Amino acid sequence: MKKTSHVLLLALGLTMAGASLAHAQQDPNGDGVWTLQEAVDYARTNNLQVRRNMLSRKLAQTDLTQSRFSRLPSISGSSSYNFNYGTYVDPTTQDLRSEQSQTNSYQVSASVPLFMGFQQVNSIKQNEIDLQAAEQDVMSLQNDVSLQIVTSYLNILFADELIKLSRQTRDLTKQQLDRTRILFEAGSVAENAVLDLESQYAADDLELINAENQRDISRLNLMQLLNLPASQEFQVEIPDIPEPDQEPSMLDENLIYDTAVQTQPAIKAADLRILSAGKALDVARGAYFPRLSMFGGINTFYSSARDFTIPEQGGLERTALGFTDAEGTNPFYIYTPSTSFRREEYAYMDQLKDGVGKNFGFSLQIPIFNGLQVRSSVQRARLQQQDAEINADIARNNLRQTIEQAYVDVLAAQRRYVSAKEQLRAAQKNYSNAQLRLNAGVINTVDFNIIANSFRSAQSNLLQAKYEYTFKLKVLDFYQGKDISF
Repeated sequence: MKKTSHVLLLALGLTMAGASLAHAQQDPNGDGVWTLQEAVDYARTNNLQVRRNMLSRKLAQTDLTQSRFSRLPSISGSSSYNFNYGTYVDPTTQDLRSEQSQTNSYQVSASVPLFMGFQQVNSIKQNEIDLQAAEQDVMSLQNDVSLQIVTSYLNILFADELIKLSRQTRDLTKQQLDRTRILFEAGSVAENAVLDLESQYAADDLELINAENQRDISRLNLMQLLNLPASQEFQVEIPDIPEPDQEPSMLDENLIYDTAVQTQPAIKAADLRILSAGKALDVARGAYFPRLSMFGGINTFYSSARDFTIPEQGGLERTALGFTDAEGTNPFYIYTPSTSFRREEYAYMDQLKDGVGKNFGFSLQIPIFNGLQVRSSVQRARLQQQDAEINADIARNNLRQTIEQAYVDVLAAQRRYVSAKEQLRAAQKNYSNAQLRLNAGVINTVDFNIIANSFRSAQSNLLQAKYEYTFKLKVLDFYQGKDISF
């Protein structure tokens, strides 16, 4: 019983240790709090789309390795064991036999390409370019994921700020509600003042709940981008985001585009695929050339029907050649030694050793007419090259449009931020005056709530404008190759 308990405790300990290790691998610091840089670095490796593109890069590496190995000799071996009945050709003697036997053969052959119309060389160059393009694709997707991480991270920060604002607003409403209830019980205000504030308090509480839901959704989106389970403890570090400049110094959009063309991996990948398509065209043209290869082989055979014929020396054999007289009564004889033959089994290993055959030669294939297949392949490769060029133009056009849109968005966000800041200044002043008038009994709670709601709306608008403006500026920084962390 004690032994069983020790085993269970050991298994539990190993399980907890494995869970802790897995958690530590997912959380860089192990404290459940993620900085923006940690989230970006983690997503660049563990995001599912990124991992899928990394597999594509490995496939491109495999294709390149295989194309390099295609220049090596091809070596193959084979063996067969046959049971023969009836008429067959003996592979050891090439005689036609009609008997039951067993035959065995072994062959090893090799061939090496000498000239393939430069197709192998161009295929290697094409696969090298494809590998570089695949690496740029991974970097491009990592950049896209990084922008998504920044967006989700800022959404969480915005929701946290909104929660603080909503909680502060609700607490102020609660204080006013408590004060108004005391005044109502003292008969200083009407009951509708209490009801109005109770309604406002419920609305403020709903705003707080909505902000908390928005934070939870943004946090879930970020965790999904990081490929983390929703059950894991996850918090983000709250950085100190300074108030953005009301009139930031920005480069001209054309200068930003020129910089992005030189740095963005999506553009590099598109340009590399133009080069790859050019090498594919060279590969297709290589089929017009003759093909020269060298080959060689070795083989041996065995047949159970094959045997040795061994001559043996016998006695003298008398043979009559004629007569010594005219009457034919006195024959003339000669004596010659007689020879007999003895058949013995031809051993298996001896047959394999004695029957070794070797061959060596060259093979030349000259294309003459193949139904215009090569011509069609060349035309198809040329069209694919043109398609790659158009895709590169599309990538540049999309990049230009994206930068132009981002530039306009920054200017619009900047104007909105300046306007929201001025709106908040006026609303805050109006709200402070409304509090004084409410305390003095000059205005009722309905009018006060209208002014208070305008003030809260101005606070929310400024907060949203701040984060939108900050993110738009980060987008432009991204296309200029700058760091997008805070």
